[in-house]
Amino acid sequence: MKKIQEFLESKLLPFTHKINDNKYVKVMMNSFMGISALTIGSSFFTLALSLPLGDWYVNFLERTGLRVILSLPVLITSELISLYLILAVGYFTAKAFNKKSINGALLALGSFLMVTPFEKVITLVSEEGVEVSGLVTGVIPTEVFGAASIFVALIVGIVSVKLYAWLDDKDIKIKMPASVPENVTNMFETMIPASVILFIFLIVRVLASYTDYGTLQNIVYGLIQKPITYVTGGYWGAFVYTILALVLWLFGIHGSMLVYVAMAPVANAMWTENIIAFGNGLAAPHPEWNYSMYYTSIGGSGATMGLVLLMIFLAKSQHLKKLGKISFPTSIFGINEPIIFGTPMVMNATLAIPFILAPTVNFFLSTIVNKLGFAVLTGAMINPYFPIGILGMFATNNWTGFAWQMILIIIDTAIYYPFFKLYDSQKLKEEKLAEENDKMDLI
Repeated sequence: MKKIQEFLESKLLPFTHKINDNKYVKVMMNSFMGISALTIGSSFFTLALSLPLGDWYVNFLERTGLRVILSLPVLITSELISLYLILAVGYFTAKAFNKKSINGALLALGSFLMVTPFEKVITLVSEEGVEVSGLVTGVIPTEVFGAASIFVALIVGIVSVKLYAWLDDKDIKIKMPASVPENVTNMFETMIPASVILFIFLIVRVLASYTDYGTLQNIVYGLIQKPITYVTGGYWGAFVYTILALVLWLFGIHGSMLVYVAMAPVANAMWTENIIAFGNGLAAPHPEWNYSMYYTSIGGSGATMGLVLLMIFLAKSQHLKKLGKISFPTSIFGINEPIIFGTPMVMNATLAIPFILAPTVNFFLSTIVNKLGFAVLTGAMINPYFPIGILGMFATNNWTGFAWQMILIIIDTAIYYPFFKLYDSQKLKEEKLAEENDKMDLI
């Protein structure tokens, strides 16, 4: 363990610091965090759709048309996710290069729309039941703003604003006297960079149209996003996403944030597809990507609610007993930093095994029960900081979500128990030794 710690401190930590400090990584992280406010805002409508009140409530929503109405906020955030993302990427990229954020956001949006197809194949059915398909121009298909264009939004947003920053630094702009109002000055100074950038992406659009893919969106999705998603976005990708964060936590690295930054485009694509399916009344295509929010991390990273309960009721060490009582209120809402750093879990060889094992067991058991039709996640994006139990009900739209979270807590408690007993005895010996040393100091 000591050798691993030395390796991480000398090799991995400097590397992770470089990643965290990288300008483009910060742009992506801030952009995804920025647009998350929209999905959180739509979660209130999701809650209304997910109330676990039984079949009568579902039928009531369908019969009155309320399901369609309440699904609109969910769909306009998820099905247009790339449109919001391009604005955020443009904004934060400009900010990273010390340029005006509004210019960055608008130029990024304009560049994104420049490579967006304005045509769609539409199929109509005549009164005789004959299907007629045709290409309609002047129409923007909404699907180009969905999860499939997340990578395009990242690439176009960063490249377009980087070009803007370079042109601005080279003074390729119309300069105005100091007496001219700032808003007028900004308009003239942005004219040339905007024209150059839009012309460049116009060329990209035309060149893409001569390929077999037809559009830049199809090129990026087919050559980049789809292969990456195929490798990292499936079932095992979700498992790696969950476990890798836990391993990093054990060595004092904010695993949840680092792994999210590394896999944000894929993770958000998977979550978005789940949300869209939920909004359309369909089963979640990637339920395993929602496990980390609702099943694998009950009480926080490491599924530590079971450990907290052991501390409260069985700990003989005063340190662990007090820590359990302090951590219990926040753990109910999935916040367990007091446990992570107060136990501490970092470099804790005794508790490292259950810290990883409990979420792993939760992940695979949840897969089994979901396939059996019990506690099935709807794909809705519920605020993960809802209280345990209530969170499970909303995530499944059924009482079984509450029941399954309670069962997982019992399982996690059993997993932690032998390791907790060992660690508790270690802490108790340390406390007794400290008391004896204090008495000796008084003599």
